[in-house]
Amino acid sequence: MSSVSLSGSPPGAGQRSILNVAPGTPNCYSTIGDALANARGGDVISVQPGTYAERLGLVREVTISAAGPSGSVRIECDGDPVVRSTAERATLSGLVLVHSNAEQVAIDVSSGRLRLDDCTVSADSGAALLVRGHAEVAARGTTFANPAGAGVLAVDGAGGLFESCTLGPASTSAVVIRNGAVPQFVDCTIVDAGRSGVLSADGGKGLIRGGTVRSCGSPAIALEQGAETELDGVRVADCTGIGIMVAASGPEITNCVVEDVGGQGLVLLQKAAPRVTKLRLKRVAGHGLHALQQSTGSLTGCTFEEIGAAGLWIAENSETTVEHTTVRGTGGPGVHVADAAAPTLSDVTLAEAAGPGAEIRTSANPLLRRVTIRQSGADGLSVDGDGQGLIEDCEISDAAGAGLRVGSGRPEVRNTRVLRSQDVGVQIGTGGVANLRGCVVSDSAGAGIRVTGDGTLTLSSSRVEANGGPGLEISDPAGGTVTESEFLRNAGDGLLITTSKPVGLTRIRTLENRGTGLKTGPEAGAVTTAEVSSDRNTPAPAKPAEPPKTTPEPAVPTDAGDELKAALADLNELVGLGGVKREVETLVRLHQMAEKRAAAGLPSPPLGHHLVFAGSPGTGKTTVARLYGRILAALGVLRTGQLIEVARADLVASVIGGTALKTTDMFNKALGGVFFLDEAYTLSTGSGGSGPDFGQEAIDTIVKLMEDHREDVVVIVAGYTFDMRKFLKANAGLASRFTRTIEFEDYSAGDLVTIVERLCRAHDYRMEFETRAALMTHFEEMPRGETFGNGRTARKVFEEMVGRQAYRLADDDTADARALTQLLPVDLIPPSKAVGPVDAEQVEAMLAELQRMVGLDDVKSEVADMVDLLASARRRQEMGLPVPSLSRHLIFAGPPGTGKTTVARYYGRILTALRVVETGQLIEVARADLVGQYIGHTAQRTREAFDRARGGILFIDEAYTLSSQRGGRAGGSNDFGTEAIDTLVKLMEDHRDEVVVIAAGYATQMKDFLDANPGLSSRFSHHITFGNYSSDELVTIVAQHAAASGYECSAGALAALRTHFESIERDESFGNGRYARQILDAAIVRQAKRLSRNPRPTRDELCFLLPEDVMAPAGS
Repeated sequence: MSSVSLSGSPPGAGQRSILNVAPGTPNCYSTIGDALANARGGDVISVQPGTYAERLGLVREVTISAAGPSGSVRIECDGDPVVRSTAERATLSGLVLVHSNAEQVAIDVSSGRLRLDDCTVSADSGAALLVRGHAEVAARGTTFANPAGAGVLAVDGAGGLFESCTLGPASTSAVVIRNGAVPQFVDCTIVDAGRSGVLSADGGKGLIRGGTVRSCGSPAIALEQGAETELDGVRVADCTGIGIMVAASGPEITNCVVEDVGGQGLVLLQKAAPRVTKLRLKRVAGHGLHALQQSTGSLTGCTFEEIGAAGLWIAENSETTVEHTTVRGTGGPGVHVADAAAPTLSDVTLAEAAGPGAEIRTSANPLLRRVTIRQSGADGLSVDGDGQGLIEDCEISDAAGAGLRVGSGRPEVRNTRVLRSQDVGVQIGTGGVANLRGCVVSDSAGAGIRVTGDGTLTLSSSRVEANGGPGLEISDPAGGTVTESEFLRNAGDGLLITTSKPVGLTRIRTLENRGTGLKTGPEAGAVTTAEVSSDRNTPAPAKPAEPPKTTPEPAVPTDAGDELKAALADLNELVGLGGVKREVETLVRLHQMAEKRAAAGLPSPPLGHHLVFAGSPGTGKTTVARLYGRILAALGVLRTGQLIEVARADLVASVIGGTALKTTDMFNKALGGVFFLDEAYTLSTGSGGSGPDFGQEAIDTIVKLMEDHREDVVVIVAGYTFDMRKFLKANAGLASRFTRTIEFEDYSAGDLVTIVERLCRAHDYRMEFETRAALMTHFEEMPRGETFGNGRTARKVFEEMVGRQAYRLADDDTADARALTQLLPVDLIPPSKAVGPVDAEQVEAMLAELQRMVGLDDVKSEVADMVDLLASARRRQEMGLPVPSLSRHLIFAGPPGTGKTTVARYYGRILTALRVVETGQLIEVARADLVGQYIGHTAQRTREAFDRARGGILFIDEAYTLSSQRGGRAGGSNDFGTEAIDTLVKLMEDHRDEVVVIAAGYATQMKDFLDANPGLSSRFSHHITFGNYSSDELVTIVAQHAAASGYECSAGALAALRTHFESIERDESFGNGRYARQILDAAIVRQAKRLSRNPRPTRDELCFLLPEDVMAPAGS
């Protein structure tokens, strides 16, 4: 028989041989069994292509391999297994193993280790592979198919590694793991299982990593009865039932995807406690998560999208924790909690549910913390059926029904915002008891809060603002108590109380409501009030007690003229915004004039009502937009005048076609009113990724809708000035539809002080003269970077002052009412904000470096004086003394090459050490870096350069080229240098504490630069003059640079240099230090040429520069 030694020596003990199997071939075995009987440990059996009807019993280390391509050797049998392995180590490679017997398995591995490489197991058996009793199977690229039974069974502690294998089809489960088995399946395809693709039970362990479970029964993956099998990066798709089911187990599930399944995405049963991280569910027909039977566990960082039923259904005493998870686009509620369940949801987003965003039922008691509920198709949050729950730090917005609806429930709601509900903001009905503390209810279409039936409200420390009806309405037989709350700018009464039950009102403030501050009906019972204020509310005129009636009279509409006056009065009440108010009043007068022309039979001028609001955040754009809607409604231009505020996230979807639908839906809500698009430029700036940008789709849709509904909606787009210019170029139809831009300037320091004063009056605080002066200084010195919030910053300062006052008086038992309402200067500066320490060592080091510079004695003296002045101001500030207004911007006047850039760099480092600026970096620019190519481009480039210099020095070299006397288009209408100067002046004012500007150039031309804008001279109050270097100073500069480059000037060379520099005329073109470096470079070249004739120069010859190396002056 054929036996080839693998070692190349005669057959003997300890050598591996190849045994050939080829029926009918001389010196070869006829069967694989014969070869196995004669094989020794480690031998290789090579099988020629063909079909072999036999069984393989593997009892020693052996390799059986197809001699031809994989699949060319077919081994068939029925009855007992086709392979039974007990060998310590055995390998099958490239074989097709066929078995048929429903009572047996195709391959049985009961001990040792079996390896399968590129094999196919085709079974009509109980199982394709059984590995048991701590045996192991290692399979790579192998297919296990068994349409009559199971695929791979790993039981009783068995293990192994299956890589890139295909498991299925199988009539039951493709993978079964039981009784402590620990197999690993990596990047495998599990497909066409009649039941579960993976079933792990009875303490099954192991790992499923990567790969796909596809077209399987329900559940596609089942982990039950103590299973600990870990799922990592598994994709479950196209299955008929449940995606993943966990019962009475606590496995790890990480980075998995379940999509296109006909049942629930993830089901938890029988006290399941999995740890699920970054699970993604998409296009799931049932619930996303279905947690029942006291299940716990946690879900973190998950995403649920396009869910057919509820996103999260948690019931039957389950206490599952869901964190940092997004649920979007559900056919039912975003989350349903019932049957005494008590889950915890934190940092969860519930968006675009067809039903309620969240509903709490049947004695459930969840904790919702930092949950965002938006764009629900029904109520935002519904509590009924004895539901309870703690709702904390949440936001509920844009619900199609009520923002919060309480039936027979008892929720506790804290620090939660209910915004833009299409119905009432908060509805408390029969059997409902709600406690709201620290909440905001605003911009609802109906009442802010309505209490009906026998509902009970406890409201404290809350604000109810800008709702479409009364701020709070309590009707019979409801009741409640309200303390320390505000009712502002609601379309109806601040509080409307018509119940006969007791209502308590304490420390209530009503302001600018479109009705009375507090209105009680004739049937109202005991309404107890204490410290209830009413300010600038506008009640409707009283009706006659017995109006005469002969026939039924139609309802009398509100006087449009009065409404217009009221809206304009509200506009004029706003702080600052003088230019904005003039623009709006101009628009009103244009419309009134058009009506007069029409009445006189004259044609009306074309009037565009769509507007661009350009400016920084916090300047009142949304407030003015809301007033503009009221004004247009009063003028009869709009039917209702409501404001629908949207941003990119409200319009842009993640799939093709979805953006048009979302945009159209939001636009339709604005019909009859104002469509306000904030940060509109984000639609035209791209998504930032490599995929399609649907922002452009939103823009195109808006343009079409503006045309389709041009008489029934006004569109206002808002954002930063420059960014809005880019936005208007995103669609050819935008610019023609937005013909008017209103600029919202940043609030001045005085405006900000006024805002804080109004907040003080509204909350019963007072500021003395000293506090107001300190506040003015505070706002004048406040950096105005991109994060500066204008009015929002003023509110933040006020809130910080109140907080510091509370901290200051907390332990003062003697504080009286006056002290409790008084804000002092000490409340303005936080104790921790005592100015950071000056780095005196760094200041001295930088001054020493400056002193070591050649020449520049006058410059050094001027800089030292500036440092002393700034240091003195610093010490005065630390001691609480008034600080004189100091301009830190400088003019460096003098010829080129005199060290202006180097001195500017040192100056920046010194200012950083003095804590005058934050970082001290030097940003050097010239005209080419600031001046653009078209109108608006220059302002953009100047702002960009200025932004790069934030916290440091902006050094403008040859600044005079920006003025109209220089720079190319002198005096022309298109001289963009002047635009750069104008932009620079504004930026220096807006950010005077963030950037130090140094403008450099020739002394005479710098005067032209300062004359180019009236604001320049006052901002550059310090001028430092740089004179030409003397001849000796230039010689020193050459010697220093030579030494730095490894050269040394001989005495003769130094004399030649002095002679050279003394003979040079110092005109405007003279380069000073730059010229000195040019002379050194020329000397080094001349030395090299001189030494090229010396084949072996010495070290000294290579280092020394001689007189002949110094270039003679031109013309000598």
